[in-house]
Amino acid sequence: MDYATGLKKEVAEIKFLIHDLRVDSFFNEVIHYHVTVSTDLEIYSVDQAQVLHGTDLEELKGKARDVRRSLQDYSGAVKSFSPDKTVLLAGKRYLEAIWDLCELILNPLWGRTDQVLSFLPAESRSVRSRSHYRNCLRWICGIYYRLEHFRAEQEGRDVYEEFDVADDLEDFTRNVVYGYVVEKSSARVELRLDLAGPGVLGGNRHRFRRMYFNLVMNAVDAMAGRKVGVIHVGSRVEGDRLVLRVSDTGSGMPPEKIEQLLAEKESLDGELHSLGFVFVRQTVAELGGALEIDSEEGTGTSVTVRFPYLPDAVPPPRQPSRCEKYGQTEEDDRGHVGHRPREAGARPKPTVPSAGEGSWGEAILEDYRTSDSPHPGSIFAIAVTDDDRVDYFTHRPYERLWNITHEDLSPMFFQATVRGRLEEDEEKRPVLILKAPQSVREYFEFKELPERARSAETYNRMVHDEYIRIARKLIASGMDPEVGVLLTDIPKLFPGCAALLEREPVELKVLADQKLTGQ
Repeated sequence: MDYATGLKKEVAEIKFLIHDLRVDSFFNEVIHYHVTVSTDLEIYSVDQAQVLHGTDLEELKGKARDVRRSLQDYSGAVKSFSPDKTVLLAGKRYLEAIWDLCELILNPLWGRTDQVLSFLPAESRSVRSRSHYRNCLRWICGIYYRLEHFRAEQEGRDVYEEFDVADDLEDFTRNVVYGYVVEKSSARVELRLDLAGPGVLGGNRHRFRRMYFNLVMNAVDAMAGRKVGVIHVGSRVEGDRLVLRVSDTGSGMPPEKIEQLLAEKESLDGELHSLGFVFVRQTVAELGGALEIDSEEGTGTSVTVRFPYLPDAVPPPRQPSRCEKYGQTEEDDRGHVGHRPREAGARPKPTVPSAGEGSWGEAILEDYRTSDSPHPGSIFAIAVTDDDRVDYFTHRPYERLWNITHEDLSPMFFQATVRGRLEEDEEKRPVLILKAPQSVREYFEFKELPERARSAETYNRMVHDEYIRIARKLIASGMDPEVGVLLTDIPKLFPGCAALLEREPVELKVLADQKLTGQ
């Protein structure tokens, strides 16, 4: 490897970091949001605030232009095989431009978003899309602190830490990675965590996070052509090793591709894109770990990393992420009314669906028909009890200027319910997408299932039955039985069911005709 030491190593580290940042689309989303704010201020004649916000917006656009120009310079230097010093200087200038733009966006004195939104009505686009904007801020915040840590590394500061892997992965995923998966997969890919602790590693925690993020990025890319998909992230202690496993239901890869990923590259000259797994291998080696890949074409890929851990180490207390302040507020979900009476300390749970009793399928169809998005669709979340009652339902059409997510739609319960979308397929026909709950724990909490009754088998049974009950409810309330439906987790939830496994999508009526586990 000619990039293991000296100037070549400095260039490689710059390349690795730039490859990891994936920041352009998030900067564009921030600009788009503030343009929307400016438009709303004009529509609602908030003149003074519009003038102040206009000044902020111009400053934002100016720094964004600096980022684009510096990226072009860096990319050109790499692609033209410029001298290493030229590539290094161009890369540093690009990172400095990103740093400056992050500092501007994250500065609470810039943009004055909360103050500006207070002048706008609740139905304005800016107010309705605020949670999406804050999701972008979380990602940008994560980038800012990665740059901060990179600077510390370059200055030779001590970056050794002992950290609990489960706690750290949960923090990093919730505050940074989840937003990336939603954005890059158009919300069609599920990211699920199954993290068992404690298990303490010692080393460079931020490089560990970047290694993990590269595995997630690869998994998202592997499902680019899929209608729905699942990324499963698990960690647990197995014997004398702490095991991290990232699996996806993507396209898979042939043995020669696996061999290529695991082989060392001789040089990174001219490379802009094939850098992620090089960094993964290096980081695993630095932490004393071992790496393996299992994959089957058309089925998916599983990457497993086994680390020596510190069995006698006491897990340090979890340090709250500095990006958490950009997370969701604790306001009640939009789209439904009231709460059930509950005991003190119990979790609130919404009741009657906003669309009205018995109109769930028609409400979803109406959202789809009235959507003014360039790609029409509707988004919803629904829960059906074992005694066949719909006790949770929230929905909204896709909008022209806002790519709504389930987290936006249902801030408190987006991980705990079956979620869905109704979209057009390639032939402009509506197709229904149903996703299993993102968090097993949140699902059991939502269903108020006693701890002693919880297990993987129980979860599979409950979601299996709920998928069927939802299909029946949607058909009974106005959804066309012939509409195609795509489901996540079919092999796990409906093992051996040829009617659902052999083709996709299947008609909604086929799902509704399946037997409940008690039948």
